[in-house]
This record gives sequence, structure tokens and C-alpha cells, in this order.
Amino acid sequence: MKKYIYLAASALALFAFTSCNDELTQLPLSQGTIENFYATPGDFVQARNATYSVAFHGAGTYGYANRVLNLSETRSDNLYATTTASREWEGINSFYTNISSNSYIKEAYTSNYNAINKANQLLEKIAEKGDQIFTNPADKTAMAAEARFLRAFCYFDLIRWFGRVPLIERTLTAPEAAKIPRTPVTEVYDFIISDLEQAIPDLPPSYDAANYGRVSKYGAKALLGLVYMTRSSPTYGIDGATLGLNEWDKAYQQLNDIKTSGLYVFGADYDAIFKVEGNANKENVLTIPYTQSLPLSVGGNFMVELGYEPYFASFNLSAQGSLEAKEISTEFLNMFAANDKRKTFGIATSYTVASGTYKGSYTLPVFKKYIDPTRYGNGREDWGVDFMVIRYTDVLMMMAECTLHGGGGSQADVDAIVNQVRTRAGVTANAANITLDELFAERRKEFFSEGNRWFDLIRSGKAVEIMNAWKAVEDTDGKIRTIDNNALIYPIPLSEILAVPGLYDQNIGYD
Repeated sequence: MKKYIYLAASALALFAFTSCNDELTQLPLSQGTIENFYATPGDFVQARNATYSVAFHGAGTYGYANRVLNLSETRSDNLYATTTASREWEGINSFYTNISSNSYIKEAYTSNYNAINKANQLLEKIAEKGDQIFTNPADKTAMAAEARFLRAFCYFDLIRWFGRVPLIERTLTAPEAAKIPRTPVTEVYDFIISDLEQAIPDLPPSYDAANYGRVSKYGAKALLGLVYMTRSSPTYGIDGATLGLNEWDKAYQQLNDIKTSGLYVFGADYDAIFKVEGNANKENVLTIPYTQSLPLSVGGNFMVELGYEPYFASFNLSAQGSLEAKEISTEFLNMFAANDKRKTFGIATSYTVASGTYKGSYTLPVFKKYIDPTRYGNGREDWGVDFMVIRYTDVLMMMAECTLHGGGGSQADVDAIVNQVRTRAGVTANAANITLDELFAERRKEFFSEGNRWFDLIRSGKAVEIMNAWKAVEDTDGKIRTIDNNALIYPIPLSEILAVPGLYDQNIGYD
């Protein structure tokens, strides 16, 4: 059985502490409860675990992994995810302008602020009581570093979805929160970078198996590298996360530190990346762990977001709720060579259900990269499959992207990593003078169904052009709206707009 940081304290106590308000405008935990709680080192550990839990696992079993599969993968050209039954993802892939009440969008906003509130509270209590509570000063500084990382992680997630968001640096009462408008993206970025720069020196380079899942120094460096890359990417004339700052050299430096650490290995077997768990998997740089079959489950259910009920039934699994498939786009399927291991491992093109409701043979392609029946627990919300936020191959390919923007390294380095990726995939390693467009095409085949594609499109500077060209080929039924720059960020949830009328403006282009 896997052992993670989320299990370091009693799961029951952790979940009790995790339960809290999910609206930005609501009060935090009462001051009396806070004072009574932060009295022992164990209390601080539970508070840290609760912050991880909300930042990574979100509310219930819907967490970061579910979010990026719904708001990034589903919005991208990897899926033609229209629906005939008014599913919750309706309008995400179709670029509707009336989606400010969509529950996926609201969750991205409220879960992140929920975690930010917990991180703020933890940092305040460490500053107030840490010297009294912790006998080892290193424990205090490491915990503060983890809290800063998690706060930065959530703010970066917010600005990638919404652009300008309120910057809340401390715990607030409802009246105080109701006075804070949306903050310019540049100021939020300054805060994110400051948090990460403070966190990195105090984070350990690695953890033992019992603490697997906590963020390391190099997980934080990977996030900081991606922050610099996103800030550097071409702007689309909107208040989004790309600022055209050309900081590719800063990003390259952070990513190269990961490479030179010697702690990570480019896996020789593509399949094993998604099957080997814990510290044994040297592709894991920043990972969200899940464990199945525990009395109080910390299992996940993000497989359901891209799955299809007949495919799950082909393994005799219980109902998952994937009644309508998010169809993989034909244009994407046609990119692969017939012998590409990434396709054969990650996409099911035919499957059979022996009996029951779904009895029959199916040829509707389904993403299956993360669907591992051997790690299925006690029902649809109890999968023990870890989700890799950033893996080592991603670090190397992001370095290549920085190189092509003049951030460091050479063209030979770029060609070498692409050939390494292709060799592992079992296809011809013939990369020479790889361009940015070719690199993004290779990333598309390497990282499909991992939640990266929408962000890759935006960093390319060609998101609108690529998506509209894809729509012209794929959308023969005319279900997808023409994409414009405004569609590159999501609307602020309507509940937040209405909570304090006039405080927030809505992102342009949304109802």
C-alpha cells in the first residue's frame, strides 16, 4: 500500500479540518477554533496536510487533475467534446459565452481560494507560534516553504484560467474580502514568484517513501520555470497570463537545475511512466498522489473525465458515470504513426464488453493512459492512480522550448531531446532543426490526456489560429463557436460577480 503525506495524520481529523467555506466572501474558521487548534506540532502537520488536500485534491474527489482535464484538455483540439445530453462540460469545448455559472469554472475559483485561505492561515500561525511549538527550527521553515509553494501553485492556476484575480495575502473577514478588487496579473505574478523564491531554499531535494507527495525543491523549481515561460509567452491583447516578457533564460535556469540535480531519469519505457508508483518512478517531479482501498479514502476519480462507460465495463468495473464520451478528435488521432507506443498505450481503439448493460464491441476511441484497473479500489471515487502535474520529460521539453526562444542551450540539444522522445515512442528518430511548431506537435503526442494541451496552445502564441483551423476541419456539425482572443481565459464565476455588485468586472466576451 502506498503511504503519502496525506496519511501522516489521522484521515478523519484531516477531513474534519478540511471542511470549510468554499466562497471567497465567507468567513474563515472562527478565531477561537483556530487558537484552540494550533497548539501542538501535530496540529500544524494536520493544517499543512489540509492545505495540500484542498490545493491538490480539491473538494471531495474532484481536484486539480479533474480540473485540468475538464478545462484544459476538453477545451483543446485533442477532443471534439460536444454533447447531446447537456453534460456539465457543454460549452467548454464549444466556446459558449454563457458559461459563468458552469460548476467546473466555479470549482476552479473557489477551491483555489479555499486552499489560499488555508495557506495564509498556516503561515500566520507559523509566524505567531512556530518558535514556541517547533523544537527543530528546520521543521518550521520547511512547513512555511510548503505553504508558500501551495499558495503560489493556486494563484498560478487562477491566473491561467481567469487572468486578473483578487490578491489576498492574509486571512480576511468577509467585509475585508468584499473590498478587494481584481488585481493586475503583473502584481499576482510578483507575489507568486516571491513565494516560490522564498520557498525553494527551504524545501528538501527529495523525500522518503512515507512522505511521498510533498513538494520538493525541484517540484517548486519546475513550477517557477513554467511561471517564467507563461509570463514570457506572446500576449493576445487580453488580461490573461501571457505577458510577452521574454524571460526564457530565467525559465531555462530553473529547469536546468532539475536536470543537473541527477535525481530524475528519462524513463526508457513509456508505459512504465504511468504504472510505476512513488519514488521508484524517476519521471515524477511534481505529482498528486492518490491511494485506493483505505477506510477513509484518499482515492481519486479523474479517470472518469475522459473515460467512457463501455470501456470501464470491458474490465467489469462498477459504473463510473461516463455515460457520454468526450470524443477524441479525428485530426489528433491522425497525427500518430501506426506503431507509436504513445497511441497504443494511451488510446483504446477497440474493446468488448462480455455481458451486462453495455454488452457488445466498440470502436469509439477512448483515452486510457491513466485507466489502470489494477489500481481500482472501492468504487468510482477510489482509484489509486497518481496524477503527474509535471514529469521529467516535460521538464526537458520545456527546456527545449526555452532554447528555441533564445533562453539557453543549443539547437542540437532540442533535436536530441525530441529524438529521445521519439525513440522511446518507437517511431523514427529523425529530428533535425526542430522548430517551435514541430516541438509543440511532439508535445501534443507526448502529453495528451495529461491536461497540458490548452496551456501549450496559449504559449505557442497561435492558439486562436490553430483552434479555428482545427474547428474548420473537425466541426462538420457546426457545434463550436468561432474562437477569439477573449476565449483564451474563462469568465469569473457569476456567483462571485453577484456576491458584491460592482466589485468585479466580467472578462470581456462573456455574458
